Order: sequence, then structure tokens, then C-alpha cells
Amino acid sequence: MTSDSTDLLSIRPTSDEAAFEQLYDEYHQKVYFYFRKQTHSEFMAEELVQLTFIKLWKHLERLSDDAPISSQIFRIARTTLIDTLRKQAVEREALQHAQLPGEHTYTENTVYAHCLQEDIQAAVEKLPPVRKKVFQLSRFQGLSYQDIARELSISTKTVEDHLTKATKHLKLLLRYSHVLLWTWLGSC
Repeated sequence: MTSDSTDLLSIRPTSDEAAFEQLYDEYHQKVYFYFRKQTHSEFMAEELVQLTFIKLWKHLERLSDDAPISSQIFRIARTTLIDTLRKQAVEREALQHAQLPGEHTYTENTVYAHCLQEDIQAAVEKLPPVRKKVFQLSRFQGLSYQDIARELSISTKTVEDHLTKATKHLKLLLRYSHVLLWTWLGSC
């Protein structure tokens, strides 16, 4: 299926899975690179692509025949990104409030946040030295890929590879932790 063949929704797929697969195959990579550019995270880009196409599948009947399918897919992608970033901001803010120093009331969330932070720190300590350093510079100090590459005299692709592997490793070590872990890893 070419861009011309799916550009108008008069040719859009119905709930036919094969037609939807063709649409997915055509736009998956484009949507992925859009998210990758916006988030600088492979993990988030993959998750957001899946969410976008799930929304597209659920709301096929709502799509307009008057607008190009590509525009509508990217509108769904943009709103999915905005919704996800807002949700993560709220969760990050809640986590920060739960860890404010000097507060003497420990709620269940505060205790959980503290335990999660300890688990993450212990898991980071188990990473190989360079990967650990790359992860700490990115996640704890907020440095960009380029800054990390410059500081450690490695390529940005190597930085990206270390972060991808570190994230996967941490997810395996911490797979029993709460959803906040996944949010924290994906939003950093």
C-alpha cells in the first residue's frame, strides 16, 4: 500500500485486520521516528506508537473521509504524546511531594517512594561501570546524549545503546515494582 493509496479515508480500512496491518506497516516507522524525536527515548517511542495504533483501531469509525489518513494518524499521535507527558508530569510531581525533606507524616506512598528509590539505586549499582556512569549522567544529572558523549569521549550512539541496555536491565531487576518505576524510567 502506498501513501497515495491510503491518503484519503475513502480507502480506509474497516475492522478488517489485514487492511489495518497494511496501514500499520505503512505508518509505524514514521510515527515511531516522530515520537523518538520528541522524547529521545526508544522505550517511550515504542510505547507511544502502540498506544497511537490502539487508539486508531478503536476509533476507526470516527475518522473523517475528508482529511488525509496521515494527518489523522499524526493528530492521534500528537494527542497521545501530550496526554502521556501530562500524566507523567503529574506522577513525577506526586512522587516529588512524597519525598519532600522535613515532612514527618509518612503515608503509604511516601514509604513506597522511598523503597522504590532504594531499589533503583541498588539496581543501578549492579550495572557495568560505563553503563552505570552513562545512566547516572542521563537520569540523575539530566545531561543530554551529546553532553554525556562529550564527557565520556564516546559516540552518542554508544550513549543511546548504554541507556537502552541499562533501562532493559533495570526493568528486569525491578519487574515486581509498581507502575511508578516504569513511569520514572520512561520519563527520564
